[in-house]
Amino acid sequence: MAKERVTVCLPPCDPGDVVQAIGAAMAPFDYNRDPGVGGPDVETWWDYWQIDGRGCEFLVVPGREDDPRLIRGAETLSGEPRDVSPSLCDGGPRVLLDLDTPRARAAARARRAFEAWQDFSAAYPPTMPSSHFWARHFADPENYPQAQALEDYRTQPAVVALRSNPELRDLIGGDPAARLTGDLEEYVREQADQVLPSNALLTLDGRWLDVANAERRHYFTEYLDALPGDAYAVRVLYHG
Repeated sequence: MAKERVTVCLPPCDPGDVVQAIGAAMAPFDYNRDPGVGGPDVETWWDYWQIDGRGCEFLVVPGREDDPRLIRGAETLSGEPRDVSPSLCDGGPRVLLDLDTPRARAAARARRAFEAWQDFSAAYPPTMPSSHFWARHFADPENYPQAQALEDYRTQPAVVALRSNPELRDLIGGDPAARLTGDLEEYVREQADQVLPSNALLTLDGRWLDVANAERRHYFTEYLDALPGDAYAVRVLYHG
């Protein structure tokens, strides 16, 4: 049993009807439902839920912070009061959600990290990702033990030099040779695609999609972009 978040998409409705609309959209996935003859056969289920985007709230389009159509859950799943910043919300009509700014920030940071590692590592012999050494270890653990794999990775010249540059290390993160190589634009897009998705997406036509890989994250992002401006997207925390 775990608590996760699903982004529920709803047709245009009155803000006062959002809770009821979410309940109707999520009803086919209720653990206690009676599917009846010919009812939907689903694997995903929940037993209780609450509007609560804490930690993954949407940014509000600047200047629209007081729009009455915005949704901000008053309580957590456990009943504790929430104080949501005016610049954030748990959901609302897509036209009121600033979907671009957080992605632009992530894309810019990803580009800086990628280019910084490429520039930095160019001064050293080629750097192998940690997976290269782990593969050697698993292929021949007796003759190439774990300690040797770690030592060989950590003593690569660029990895050694990186330890003396904490500002760069904070920017690019760990094991850069595993991540900051290949196609720059593809990497930037993948990083931007990680910003908006929750654990799952409940579409306007009633499909519950687990968001568990890069392809689904990209689909999630494109789906929100394509929502009609007056359609709702709402973060819902559920126990399932």
